[in-house]
Amino acid sequence: MAVAVLAAWSLTGSLAAAPVPLAQEGVRCDSPDAPKHLIEPIGTDAGNAPADGATRIEAERVAGQSDVRVRAEGDVVVSRDDQVIRADWIDYHQPQETVRAGETFTLEQGSGRVSGEALTYRLDTHQGEAKNARFESDDGERRFQGSGETVRVEGENRYRLENARFNTCNPGDESWYIRASSIEADYDRNVGVARNAALVLGGVPVFYTPWIDFPLNGNRKSGFLVPTVSIGSDGGSVSLPYYFNLAPHYDATLTPTLYTRRGLQVAGQLRYLQPDYRGQLDVAVLPNDRLSRHDTRAQADWVHQHQFSHTLSGGIDFHQVSDDDYYRDFYKRNDIATNVNLNRQAWLSHQTRLGGGRLDSYLTVQKYQTLANADGYEDAPYALLPRLITQWSRNLPYADVSVYGQFSRFSHDWKQQGSRLVLSPAIRAEFNRPWGYLRPKFQLHATYYDLDSSGGKPARSLSRVLPIVSVDGGLTFERQAGWQGRRYVQTLEPRLFYAYIPTKEQEDLPLFDTAENSFTYSQLFRENRFSGHDRINAANFLTTAVQTRLYNADNGEERLRAGIGQRLYFNRDDVGLEGRRTRRGSGRSDVLAFADGRLTDSIWVNGDVHYNTTLNVADKYNLGLRYSPEPGKTVSMRYQYRRDGEIYDNIYGKVRQADVAFQWPVSRNLYLVGRHSYSFTERKPVEHLLGMEYISSCGCWSFSAVGQHYVTGVNLSKNAVFLQLRLRDLSSLGNNPLEPLRQSVPGYTDIEEVNRK
Repeated sequence: MAVAVLAAWSLTGSLAAAPVPLAQEGVRCDSPDAPKHLIEPIGTDAGNAPADGATRIEAERVAGQSDVRVRAEGDVVVSRDDQVIRADWIDYHQPQETVRAGETFTLEQGSGRVSGEALTYRLDTHQGEAKNARFESDDGERRFQGSGETVRVEGENRYRLENARFNTCNPGDESWYIRASSIEADYDRNVGVARNAALVLGGVPVFYTPWIDFPLNGNRKSGFLVPTVSIGSDGGSVSLPYYFNLAPHYDATLTPTLYTRRGLQVAGQLRYLQPDYRGQLDVAVLPNDRLSRHDTRAQADWVHQHQFSHTLSGGIDFHQVSDDDYYRDFYKRNDIATNVNLNRQAWLSHQTRLGGGRLDSYLTVQKYQTLANADGYEDAPYALLPRLITQWSRNLPYADVSVYGQFSRFSHDWKQQGSRLVLSPAIRAEFNRPWGYLRPKFQLHATYYDLDSSGGKPARSLSRVLPIVSVDGGLTFERQAGWQGRRYVQTLEPRLFYAYIPTKEQEDLPLFDTAENSFTYSQLFRENRFSGHDRINAANFLTTAVQTRLYNADNGEERLRAGIGQRLYFNRDDVGLEGRRTRRGSGRSDVLAFADGRLTDSIWVNGDVHYNTTLNVADKYNLGLRYSPEPGKTVSMRYQYRRDGEIYDNIYGKVRQADVAFQWPVSRNLYLVGRHSYSFTERKPVEHLLGMEYISSCGCWSFSAVGQHYVTGVNLSKNAVFLQLRLRDLSSLGNNPLEPLRQSVPGYTDIEEVNRK
């Protein structure tokens, strides 16, 4: 929707009511026998249409003089090209190509239909006028219906309604409509224009503007978009975007946003799409931020993808902000957590065939902007200037062979810099049977470092070569099972995984891009617990695990999966993240277990446990239960425990937290949503969310009101209020709460999707 002159919220749009309502008397849009059309199609026989340019009249009684005037009465149908008129009677003046029709009529022209009283219409110019008429258009994707004291047909696919109202609802639904002194619809230009218009909701005018235009088929067009109003901890804000429909393959949006406590921000977005490339550029600037210690606040984001040929592609992913506090001040909680290191990267990717196999190559240069947390702490990753990865792989009858190579140049302002070369050939065989599998693998990992002088140490070269051997095998047993009157297949899947890597001191090797992975159930079946290539743990262990799955016997749907596993160490030698040789305290690893699936059609369970066998305590566990009998109805509970977890950004301790979330209808049209998260460790809530959502009986409009309060750090929190009115297939007013609700309420369903189902 575009607005040329935006007036204040007002109830003063004094317009006379349209004489013809959109809803027909006694017809309900939500009844089982609700009509599919506001105006019933004439339904002529397309195979018996007159020749191009010819006019045919069918009626019970026809009289007149050929080539002068024809009078027809009784279920009259006039057909010419794509124009069809049905009426009680017509007068056809052939020299002027003019048809007068009454007492009631229906006119079809293309995808539009008009019905009403006293039609005067010219067949040659597609122009005419009717009184007390209704108008309807449906292109299969979007409905548009209106009524007016006068409806003028101003040419093919062009209409003008005076003293009118319109909406995009189902037939029989006028729960909301735009009331205007005039409404123009031009389907060739895809533009609708309403003048002196008011939005009427439930019979009450809630918004007024002297001029408004909108696309008729749902596509965007140049003009002002609907404003967005937000309320939060930093006050309120109002955004008024202007959209530029520059060309079919690129467009732009300019968005000024007034923050009540900060000042005026101006943001721009450019999108482009071509057969070989696509991308989006976003820039925002807020000078003289009155609420921040930073003066000018700015952000720039550019994402570009380019297909140079069928084997070569590339791209740019660039993100930059003016200061460390930018995301904390302007974004929501999840955005803050996921944007600590802003990516700035350019890359090329190439694929080809070589030696009967596939060769994949990847070249990138990458340097992050690292944002400090609220306490000023930051740990910037290394820049890759550049990194080249090449992998060749080939499938043989009983094995897969591959060679992986990587060259990286690591750059950093205050850490050890240098280059690293990795070469890793591998061969992996696989023997599969319906009852089990065996997958032996041999890999050689060779690493070479060329390090710059640093910290008083001279430049030096280092290397490491380690073999990695593993064997993965498992069996599958099945049995028929029954539960709650249904047939299931239950599996029992014991699995053994053996890995061997010799112990090698690595304390002299740098830590460029390596971190220790969390010890999870899937980690039990990996040779190395470190990501990256700077550390390789010692391994001489056997993982023993068993898993069971439950399948629906009729359709093969997996309903439940659960497993438990543990490692047995034949050698207690290990290598820590710092690279020193260490000694494991036990010949067994911790025990890991999980369960995930549906107990019934309405009850979901999930959980995982990490049990420390050395201390005989649980290191962490999560337990969750969700009841969702149908879309729009969900209640979930979760409890999570970490013996040592991250409470806030870079602040660690014991985590004990419970969450309760829900979405539930209190009536056919009204839903309540909420979430409450409580930290037992800190003895205080960490998130409150409560709101309501209302959708009209026929689903043509909905309203959401959601309030949220959440903790962002020690003695730091933020508030947000989301208010949104959505008009189906037209536009929305306010701040969209859908994403926060999906993130906070497991199993949440948009009420408009619920209504469609």
